Amino acid sequence: MTPNFLVIGAQKSGTTWMDRNLRIHPDIWLPPEKEMHYFDLPKNIPFVFFMCAPERGDRYWVFNRLKRAYRMASANPSAINWYSRYYFLPRTDHWYQSLFSPDNSQIAGEITPDYAVMNEKKIAHVHALAPTIKIIYLMRNPIERMWSQAAMHFSERSGYQGIHTIDEETIIGFLCKPTRLAHARYFKNLQRWKKYYSPEQIFTGFFEDIADVPEQLLKSIFEFLGVTASADCISGLSAEKIFARDYPPIPRRIAHLLAGLLIDDITALHQYFNNAYTAQWLTSATAYLAVSDT
Repeated sequence: MTPNFLVIGAQKSGTTWMDRNLRIHPDIWLPPEKEMHYFDLPKNIPFVFFMCAPERGDRYWVFNRLKRAYRMASANPSAINWYSRYYFLPRTDHWYQSLFSPDNSQIAGEITPDYAVMNEKKIAHVHALAPTIKIIYLMRNPIERMWSQAAMHFSERSGYQGIHTIDEETIIGFLCKPTRLAHARYFKNLQRWKKYYSPEQIFTGFFEDIADVPEQLLKSIFEFLGVTASADCISGLSAEKIFARDYPPIPRRIAHLLAGLLIDDITALHQYFNNAYTAQWLTSATAYLAVSDT
């Protein structure tokens, strides 16, 4: 079957929190693997073959996914068949649809943040396969989001506060890769998706609501998806943060640089939403720009 909804991002904006809370709802089915990466990666190639990717980082990513899948399948033997099909069969539309097996009373979906930055050709493929699907996009202050991503990346190499030990040029090189900047350009990403899906099919949420009003955010998402939105379906886990870290503050030079790169998109996003969140993001970016980067 074709899934009923996609959560397309953004990275570091609460998609893992969403995955956990959607799985608890009795009317929602999610596949065993978060981030299926069907639409954004080359077709027909079995996922395991990406172990031969030219980039070392990509090979490392696939290797870690396989290790995690092995642990999950070992703990849940009933999922072995699903993981075998996911990792070892050619990746086609039929293969993708075969991975969803909800009960008759459930809706199905998947969560892959990399879908947010796909080009129009790939979004057109999604639409051709699933024209009535619903899209969920969570957003976070884009400069804070990028700094959190960098801090997490370098902490994996150098310890919890490891970003202290990394020189700024290395961090800037990491952050300024086009794909990472694309993940922070929410307005441009939304415009591409809106060419194929109506406003009624797209839900936009804000990372701040996960901290401030998580139950309300989940209720709105459930209502959007058309499933029961009663208090009984909202777990007490909704108020718990996942992978929360208290990283060092962003250095002035890096904040100034990111603000300059993202200010146009943040401005357009605020003009579109005109809410307290986007206003704060714009105020913050403007303040960073006003401070010297030296």
